[in-house]
Amino acid sequence: MTMRVVGDIVTVRGWGFAGIDGTVAETPAQAAAAIRAYLAQPDIGVVLVAQSLADQLGGQFDAYKLRRTMPLVLNIPDSTGAGMRGEELQALMQSALGLHL
Repeated sequence: MTMRVVGDIVTVRGWGFAGIDGTVAETPAQAAAAIRAYLAQPDIGVVLVAQSLADQLGGQFDAYKLRRTMPLVLNIPDSTGAGMRGEELQALMQSALGLHL
């Protein structure tokens, strides 16, 4: 199971240093297209989306996040500082996937 990230260039490159590939999205439409592409790939288990883009997607992002099938779609803090704290993200991933980070 792999992870992917969708966000601004700083967020994507930052996660890239941790070995997680991603897609740079500058608009909500680009983010939605990247998320849909990742949802269609059976080897992806988690899609991380920068909070600022998640906010811009609104209800569309909520629909991705509330799906009951893999991959799990989560919002993460981005380079602007918006989003969950690291501890909140870690707890969510541990409870949803049994991953211990």
